[in-house]
Amino acid sequence: MNRRALAGLAALALLVVGCASTRAVQVKPLTAAPTCLVSVPSRDLLVGVALSGGGRRAALFGMAGLEALAAIRTAEGASLLERVDFLSSVSGGSIAAAYYAAHKPPRAVPVLAPDGGLSEAYRAFFSQTTSALGQDFERDLIRRQLTSLRWLNPSLAAVSLLEVLKARLFGETTTADVARRQQRGDSPGLIVNMTLYNNGRRLAATNVPGDAFQYNFAADLQRSLERQGRTVPLPPDLARRAELLMPMTPMELGVDPCPAQLAGVVTASASFPPLVGPITFHPGGDVYWHAGDGGLYENQGIESLLFLFLRQLQAQRARRIVIIAFDSSFPFSVGNRRLSRQAQPFSLFTFDFSRVPSIMEERASTYQALFFRSLQLEGVFPDERSARVFLLRHIDAQWRPDLADLPASCRGETPPLATAGAVVERIAEIPTRLRVKSPCDRDLLATAAAKVIAQRRAEIGDFLALGPTASTTSP
Repeated sequence: MNRRALAGLAALALLVVGCASTRAVQVKPLTAAPTCLVSVPSRDLLVGVALSGGGRRAALFGMAGLEALAAIRTAEGASLLERVDFLSSVSGGSIAAAYYAAHKPPRAVPVLAPDGGLSEAYRAFFSQTTSALGQDFERDLIRRQLTSLRWLNPSLAAVSLLEVLKARLFGETTTADVARRQQRGDSPGLIVNMTLYNNGRRLAATNVPGDAFQYNFAADLQRSLERQGRTVPLPPDLARRAELLMPMTPMELGVDPCPAQLAGVVTASASFPPLVGPITFHPGGDVYWHAGDGGLYENQGIESLLFLFLRQLQAQRARRIVIIAFDSSFPFSVGNRRLSRQAQPFSLFTFDFSRVPSIMEERASTYQALFFRSLQLEGVFPDERSARVFLLRHIDAQWRPDLADLPASCRGETPPLATAGAVVERIAEIPTRLRVKSPCDRDLLATAAAKVIAQRRAEIGDFLALGPTASTTSP
């Protein structure tokens, strides 16, 4: 047999091995009430932080955003970072959120030093975190795909990603471990969002009971109409459709969340098709669930927090809520700019397949913003004295005209970053990958996070200083 035939047979063997070894992940079925559930605290102000999807770009921007939050003080004088009750994350942002929840210093360690800066322990933590999240996960994933004969199988690419995250970041940490930290007050609650392919709904991997998310939109809408003297019967289908927006939890799928490995939960959230995932898991019986990239449903990570918090307002377990969202989604405008310069018609090799979900995401995000803001103006949702969402985007950082604030690592770039506009464009075009190609991109994201917090610091501080209000669930 000649060498060409042998090479062909070897390639065929690799293809068969890579495609034949896919298996569903066996998860522990729910046979009793989970032992790791943690209730939502009852307090005047609930604080949530959302970290969007966007690969390692999102992980770095989100973690730098958490560090920047330390400088903002609450009405009681504490660092806002100490008052974060929940993190909600999607895809790449889940890498940062889960790492923070699993490894941040415990409650007894002060966030701030007497001079108002970060304490030594927190400076060391964020420095170490930058190194941990700065690793090239993509290279390791590809190496595992090739050496383990998994190279043509996206489901097995998810296995490789799980192994990388387990080895590099999370070890054997489980969701029960995170729950114990939350119960001690050592870390905020964690909500890792993914998308269920079966029914198109959001799956929130969390230790919070499922009913804590069940905000009754129809009830608040009815109360708002009654206050206006309007006796409009609600269509029966309205409540059912509103319920479909509520996130599902592992318990509703018959899965015990407690023994789940944190690396596996993050991998499911970050499994972006068709390159990685989705992940298929099987709690027993004849039902299989297929979960993947949380950004397919909603890429900002805000909605799970919003419904969780609105439910607490509705139950009068909180009086005010604030969500600070670090959104480093890939800007829709970048595709517009690139396509406007593309002379060739589309072909298999020139078609940007990511543009299809981007168009749908842009439309959905626009409707989402209009929907929530309109309902707030109509008095269905709490007014801005009781509920605020601060959206902080990496592309909104404002740079000095003389670029004196440009990171040192960016001063030798070719072509040079000569204007503030060029810096914004550079940040906008950092691709959605599991690696960041240069120290300049990494430092730009960290600086941008600090800038957007500084730009909105007074506005956030003003809301925090409002103190208790008379309004509760519905203004």
